Amino acid sequence: AVEEQKGPNPETCGLIGRIYKDLWDSTRHTEKYKARGYLEQAVKAYVRGFEADLRDAYPGINAVTLLDIQGDDDSKAKRDQLIPVVRFAVEQQFRSREPGYWDYATMLELAALASDQKLATKQLGLALAAVTESWMPDTTARNLRLIREFRAARAEDVSWLNEMIEALSGSE
Repeated sequence: AVEEQKGPNPETCGLIGRIYKDLWDSTRHTEKYKARGYLEQAVKAYVRGFEADLRDAYPGINAVTLLDIQGDDDSKAKRDQLIPVVRFAVEQQFRSREPGYWDYATMLELAALASDQKLATKQLGLALAAVTESWMPDTTARNLRLIREFRAARAEDVSWLNEMIEALSGSE
């Protein structure tokens, strides 16, 4: 109702996307078709939020990660279209203020999506050095686990993500 009244924006659509992402995650092993519907709704909400303000990378990184998880040709094409825009949004944040954990974590996730191990390793170190709350790396590890799981199911090499996930999971 808020989105209908005020229009899409990154915060509202990000919250809606997060609700659908959690619903997808809680049903994906038990209710395959319902879970697919939730995943589609999450993607749509995150994309709406990102397109409403291309400067806010939060809904954008979630959209591209979930598009990667969907893994079909259309989803991958949309992911590949959005990744450079999300990267640009984060890079603008780097230029406008001192980067924080979420900036580095977003770049880490973008590097993982691009299978760029060198950049991912660099961003991992920067992210871990910028942690201010113990739960922050857990959120990033969760997304990397999802990327690993769905790419492994497509027979893509994701073994290099294991060490990163472990580093994020073991940080305090």
